[in-house]
Amino acid sequence: MKYYTLVASLPALPAHFDVERTPITRPRLSQLLKQLTDKDADTIHQLASFFSWDRQLVSWSDDDIQHRYEELMENPDPLIREIVNLRINVRTIVAAIRRRHDNLGPPTAAGELVAPIQRHWAESTFGLGRRYRWIESFTEQMDRGNIVAADRILLEFTWQTWSRLAARYTFSFEAIPLYVARWEIIDRWTSQDAANGRVRFDQLTQEALGDYAVLKF
Repeated sequence: MKYYTLVASLPALPAHFDVERTPITRPRLSQLLKQLTDKDADTIHQLASFFSWDRQLVSWSDDDIQHRYEELMENPDPLIREIVNLRINVRTIVAAIRRRHDNLGPPTAAGELVAPIQRHWAESTFGLGRRYRWIESFTEQMDRGNIVAADRILLEFTWQTWSRLAARYTFSFEAIPLYVARWEIIDRWTSQDAANGRVRFDQLTQEALGDYAVLKF
């Protein structure tokens, strides 16, 4: 299909994710995405399912996480694999930081960073400081107990990554999953609204800063 009409109908995303509300509601976004072909819709659905699953990792075992990660990485679309891999990599690093803070060993699931982190466990940034420059500032905020500030660092890194990648595309299919990925970040941030109360704050802490399954992610 031609994607010009669909992409043009999506409201422009803000320059930064830390806004008061999403530029489009979830129901309206879902409605617009119905213009996709069945094949493309399946790809976007898998991405949306990943985001939903990603927010529930606390209830999964390491083996379950590894199995699900491997399934997602079988997607033929390289962009979807890149999105999945980035989110898993960020979670693995956060898991490592939390585990080291609690005097535990390296994380065991999931993704490509498990082995490198295990090899560089004694290093402050696990040998990943150049690739993920946010590790030091994130760790500092965690040590201070600044949970929301730490979460903001993670979201900022992901937002900037997707924004740089989105600049390469205009009216191709790739523009759509990148739009959805960035919309999800805005939705996550705006969900921190104080009106949602302490329950949502605790949920946010679990989602962003905990550890996998029994590791209390």
